[in-house]
Amino acid sequence: MNILIIEDETLTSDRLAGLIKEFDPELNIIGQVDSVESSIEWFESNKAPDLIFQDIELSDGNCFEIYDHVKVDVPIIFTTAYSEYALKSFQLNSIDYVLKPYDKKDIKRVLEKFLKYKNLFFTTEQEGLKKVASPSSQNYKSRFMISIGDQFKSIKTEEVSYIKYEEGLSFLHLFDSTSRFPVDKSISTLEDELDPSSFFRVNRKYIIHINSISKINTWFNSRLQIDIGADDEIIVSRDRVKAFKEWLDQ
Repeated sequence: MNILIIEDETLTSDRLAGLIKEFDPELNIIGQVDSVESSIEWFESNKAPDLIFQDIELSDGNCFEIYDHVKVDVPIIFTTAYSEYALKSFQLNSIDYVLKPYDKKDIKRVLEKFLKYKNLFFTTEQEGLKKVASPSSQNYKSRFMISIGDQFKSIKTEEVSYIKYEEGLSFLHLFDSTSRFPVDKSISTLEDELDPSSFFRVNRKYIIHINSISKINTWFNSRLQIDIGADDEIIVSRDRVKAFKEWLDQ
């Protein structure tokens, strides 16, 4: 079983890794990261772990910012000194909440709980194949209701060229407009709501419409650079390149 530790205090991170190994030497610590930024980079470059031990207050911000940028369908055990975050943690994939300072008994308890219920968190290969083979009943988003001053505007999804996450908000950029329209949803939520046959999330900041692409170039480290008429350079994350090519070839 592969475990990722997200903790900004090196001694605490190493101690936690030791307690996990003490519980079961066969458990594999595949990463120890210490910030929001490094966590996002880790998720974009690595296969998802089986379990995450997650500190809440990190050196460069609150851990919930990580999950605004990356979609992570992995059970999480939160380890923190701040009990006020308990409710918010369970809005994610939390299976338990351990207050610092914790000890061997605490880590043993949460790992035993995870192992007891882990079959609920993972879909078997056969179940996964059934989902792929079955027609999707997903109703994807068809329009956005946007607030403009004291008025509202309805924007069809096919009018959206791309969505960019910046300044803590997601902004719609349209094919026929230079204006941008804020949407009070995370980029991960929008990724789930939009039709994947038309929209693709190329990195942690951008979701693009397939008709927005005018040019695709090879880039450093096996990545791709795409031109969709945006002001800044858009690079397809290395871990998304294969899926991006498959999406274009549907």
